[in-house]
Amino acid sequence: MVGLNVLVYCGPGIGLNAYAYLIRTLRQFLGHRYAIIPVDPETLRKEPWESKAAMLVVPGGRDMPYAAAMNGEINKRIKEWVHRGGRYLGFCAGGYYGSGHCEFQPGTPLEVIGDRELAFFKGTCLGCAYPGYDYKSEDGARAAEAVVERDAFKLPAAFWKRDPTNVRIYYNGGGYFLTDEFLGKHPANDNALVLVRYASDVSDPRNRTKLVTGAPAVISCKAGRGVAVLSGLHPEYAWDFLAPSCYTQSHNKHLVALLRSHDAYRRRLLGAMLAHMKIDVDKDALVDNVSPDRSIRVPTRTPTFLVPARVSGVAAAATTMYALKNAASARGQNDADGVIDTVLHDAADDIHIISAISENGQRRVPRAYQDAVLLPSALDPASKHNLVGLEGAELVQDSTKDQSMLVLCTQDSLPGSSETPRFDMSLAIQYMREEKAHTAGAWLMYSDTTNSTQTFMEKNTRLQALLPNGTVNVATVQLAGRGRGRNAWISPVGCLQFTMLLRHPTMKQAPVVMMQYLMSVAIVEAVKAQPGYEGIPLRLKWPNDVYALHTPVGDSSDSSESTDPSYSKIGGILVGSSFKAGEFTLLFGCGINVANPLPTTSINKLIHEYNISHGTSLAEMSLEKVVALVTAKFEELYRKFLVSGFEPLLPLYYKNWLHTDQHVSLANQGFERAKVIGLCPTSGLLRVSSLINPGT
Repeated sequence: MVGLNVLVYCGPGIGLNAYAYLIRTLRQFLGHRYAIIPVDPETLRKEPWESKAAMLVVPGGRDMPYAAAMNGEINKRIKEWVHRGGRYLGFCAGGYYGSGHCEFQPGTPLEVIGDRELAFFKGTCLGCAYPGYDYKSEDGARAAEAVVERDAFKLPAAFWKRDPTNVRIYYNGGGYFLTDEFLGKHPANDNALVLVRYASDVSDPRNRTKLVTGAPAVISCKAGRGVAVLSGLHPEYAWDFLAPSCYTQSHNKHLVALLRSHDAYRRRLLGAMLAHMKIDVDKDALVDNVSPDRSIRVPTRTPTFLVPARVSGVAAAATTMYALKNAASARGQNDADGVIDTVLHDAADDIHIISAISENGQRRVPRAYQDAVLLPSALDPASKHNLVGLEGAELVQDSTKDQSMLVLCTQDSLPGSSETPRFDMSLAIQYMREEKAHTAGAWLMYSDTTNSTQTFMEKNTRLQALLPNGTVNVATVQLAGRGRGRNAWISPVGCLQFTMLLRHPTMKQAPVVMMQYLMSVAIVEAVKAQPGYEGIPLRLKWPNDVYALHTPVGDSSDSSESTDPSYSKIGGILVGSSFKAGEFTLLFGCGINVANPLPTTSINKLIHEYNISHGTSLAEMSLEKVVALVTAKFEELYRKFLVSGFEPLLPLYYKNWLHTDQHVSLANQGFERAKVIGLCPTSGLLRVSSLINPGT
């Protein structure tokens, strides 16, 4: 299975800055394809994380608490996983921790000396490379000059553009690696490849009067079929993460300015390190100028627009909008451009609720007001929320609520392409009205970028109670999409992700447990029920995942050399529920890869392959079309379910599922072998027949 999770260690010892900055940078570089998931020692010890992990990243901080938390079983699992083909990336303390021996500030009160279990690099990581390190301040930080060994990366020359080989990179407390090559041992047998070196201003921590030339700053170590990259530098730190007021020493008072001037070079260096590890990097993170005022585009939440879609009647729409506006009874502090800032203080978010400006040619939300509410304060170096100093400090949680914005729209005040460039709300409403339904999709919510459509509706219970039945919340990008259990849902552009609110009465003939199966059938049948699309190879994997039979064809863009068909997951469902006064409130969280061939395949890629192999010319589907089709198909099936239960729908479910006559082992029956024969229409459990005792 292809690993799609990038795990970031989040346990004892991590630095407050190092962890926060690392998460943001990884989302910027890898969020298009991978889920960035924090993991604590308990997760690494108890969960089966290895099969879905692409890389484990250990941030800066203090490596002794790392050892205390992970020595023994966890380190053994990490090491075995890397040797089987995994990837380990360690910055600063994570670099010390991945070495066979750590020697930190010898002969000083900060001295830490000892062997380390992972030992991807079998030698010593010796630090600090520069004097002056202080756990409690930024006094030891500097914009270190690093020499990039480009030939070691084996990348095309065009990758580096016209970058200099000497690049300024943030440094604070890292070591250098005593490789055989650096020590002059021949032949070198430590399996370490130097990717980056410090310039000639490093001094020996054992004797600060001795300057060191060519000290390895970043190394790559083969480990079985896997690789470990260890860094004494912080190429994950961008200049706009830092507060200039923290750097007052003679060697670092120009730190932020130096890093800013070299930021494009830093990003390409980090991209090269990830590419060296065979990790797919978002090309947008490597361009020269992502934004005129910031060194990297940082994904930020955008306004959520709410509009009646299938609901009919002016009175019904007006009643909902009045209730929402009336609930936002608190005055905020962000009045701008004539907007009165009113806030609904909910459980998880402070929701700023406004009515869209309706004049032609204007933004529906004034830019100044949007930025005042939604622009993360952490982006402002002067903000009280900025994470400054304390590289070795423990991570603490900020209890500040999320700030979100709900914009109430009518048909005359829908946002234009400048505010919702990746989803056409007008087109979505047109499709919803063509695909007849009454409840499902009655109201449409949309945000270009949000944390999670599911979390927003689930955690904000006051808002949830005010939203009409059937409201669908759609987003183009989720910063923290959710899957089942502890899984994250990867949300690349082109993936349709939405949450639908449904209030379901207690009905014996329509058990709530079967609702997840109803939605999974609706997703598959929404596509296959269209004329000509019956053969698109979408399938259901119990209990509620959507799979595709992916068969690369001659002119397919698939990078794989294999032409054998294989099943790949392209969709999933997460259902949250609560119960009150004889009624269930259900939140169907759905993710369907419609138009992005990564990380597995997509509906449109299946259509493309089908057209080639069958000589057809079926049109691709848009996100706007699919959300209309799915909600309409769900309502069609739901109405039948309310009357007759799920049993009449079993033939439709079986037509699409993967498990007919599948052989399984029954864990609660001594792993007895059995054959799948069906699905229980009232519990959703698999029905099986024993292979040892037929008929049971």
